[in-house]
Amino acid sequence: MGRKRGRIDFKNEAEEVAIRFKSEKTQWKKERLQAIKLLLETELSFAQVAFIVGKAPSRVNAWTQSFREGGLSRLLIRGNGGGRKPFMSEEVQAELVEKLRVGTFRTAKQILHWLKEEHQLEYGKDSIYYVLGKLGGRLKVPRPCHQKKDPEREEAFRTTLAEELKALNLPQDKEMSLWVYDEMRYGLHPLLRKMWSLIGTRVVAPVNRRFKWGYLFGAIEVEGSGSEFLYTEGLGKEFDAAFINQVSKSDPDKIHVIIGDGAGFHHKQGQDFEGAIPSNVRILTLPPYSPELNPIEKLWDVVKESICNINWSSLGELESQLTKTLEDLWERVEGFSSLFTNSYLRSELNAINK
Repeated sequence: MGRKRGRIDFKNEAEEVAIRFKSEKTQWKKERLQAIKLLLETELSFAQVAFIVGKAPSRVNAWTQSFREGGLSRLLIRGNGGGRKPFMSEEVQAELVEKLRVGTFRTAKQILHWLKEEHQLEYGKDSIYYVLGKLGGRLKVPRPCHQKKDPEREEAFRTTLAEELKALNLPQDKEMSLWVYDEMRYGLHPLLRKMWSLIGTRVVAPVNRRFKWGYLFGAIEVEGSGSEFLYTEGLGKEFDAAFINQVSKSDPDKIHVIIGDGAGFHHKQGQDFEGAIPSNVRILTLPPYSPELNPIEKLWDVVKESICNINWSSLGELESQLTKTLEDLWERVEGFSSLFTNSYLRSELNAINK
């Protein structure tokens, strides 16, 4: 058994760490704040935290020592370290980071042009990739966003969830579990993703297009190790009720608050459930067209990677692979906690528990 972790927050700055982490835009500062936040709010080891933030355990140990000795002011000071001297001012770096955050550029060439035209800075091709790497830039495929999405409603849900939970008037004598849930369609129609190959070689994936589908309902507990999954042959109120009942029975003595989207077949709080939903369940509905508010979407991305580019012979064979992928995830020490690393849900849950 490992040695118990000692106290690190001698200046009582845990709340300020959470606030700074939520608002910080500079990548290297955000990484340090994330590591300290995880150490303060969870029982994860240094190695587990290092894996989540993508740094060596020794680096996380060094950050922790700085925070222990000098608090936030010491944690957020960084020396040059003998590396390449910065050519770009902090102001320009901050502006570039913000543009990267909102997806202003599609190519590195566009970034080079912007730096030259707006700030009279010239970089070579290799140099700009170095700069982008230091700032946390990555080339990503954008997630589609519906044009009817209301950013104000989305932001309001992020910041008022604690109040919505309190408004449910939950029984004080029962413990609450907060869940996020959704469903994923899978089928024999081919799901193709990029794969490594050689220059000049055309990549071919054998397919047999068949329109046969199944559905996987999933729910993940925000602050705990709970997870529930259910395969169904279709979507509808009856399947949704069956899955919500499954979540309810995972711990009948708790009140289960379940967050999901507003799909027509999803049950919603305040509706006449006609006895379909157990008395120990409450439901909160996300704003329309806001999948980014539901961390379980990240899980579906991981799951789909395990079934792509394969010509499945049957739904049963495909479901076996899905089950294996899910088992590999929930058997890890950290479980599904990495889905909530940067999530507003933990902050709001901590607020209601104070």
